[in-house]
Amino acid sequence: MRHLRILSLAAVFMAAVNGLQAQTLQEILDRYTQAMGGADKLSAIRTQYSEGVMIAREMEVPIRRWVKQGQALRVEFDALNTKNIQVVTPTGGWQYLPVAHKTEVEELDPAVRTFIKSQLDVTGELFNVEAKGKKVEFIGKDTANGAPAYKLKVYTADSLSALVYLDAKTCFIVKAVNFIEYMGARTELVTILSDYRHTPEGYAYAATTEQTPIGSGMKIHLTRVEINKPIADELFERPQGK
Repeated sequence: MRHLRILSLAAVFMAAVNGLQAQTLQEILDRYTQAMGGADKLSAIRTQYSEGVMIAREMEVPIRRWVKQGQALRVEFDALNTKNIQVVTPTGGWQYLPVAHKTEVEELDPAVRTFIKSQLDVTGELFNVEAKGKKVEFIGKDTANGAPAYKLKVYTADSLSALVYLDAKTCFIVKAVNFIEYMGARTELVTILSDYRHTPEGYAYAATTEQTPIGSGMKIHLTRVEINKPIADELFERPQGK
């Protein structure tokens, strides 16, 4: 009987802990949504255009990005007198990289495409997660970039997983660790986000992103972000004759 009572108390304790974690997680997600501009604003995003500079291997090059929410993404960067392009949609992707001596349009590597495809969502990594087929777990409190942070684990509908750190004060995402398969090996991709700013409409975005991808580090600093400006479908079409 004593053992049954202990088991019963343990079950009640675990239920209480799980309930507290669920409440804490929802509070964090709600704070994140509010920090990024609020549910109404985020739900209204249809397009996003951004531009800035990318710094990699001591080179600083202009970069531009067009996104139609959930439909298509195009990234351009200029390097060594060449224009380089990557395009991703929910079902495919291609790239044209003359800077890497590739003069023909080629299909994106499936693993790379799957990872980049997450960027088709510009409404927020942790906004409306259930509708996006994501699962989120609250791991606990931690530190990120030297400050207190909430640590979450995110599973996507594409079976990818990531650790996401939110600043405990602002609830902005300040660090993400993605786990991807690349060339037959499981690899960590660490992203640091900082210098959060707001558009005139009140949308928040990280103006500076630093990444440690395979082989080298990269930093992007955004100088312009526009929401819901018209974007032509032709930007995402695969060019002919290349």
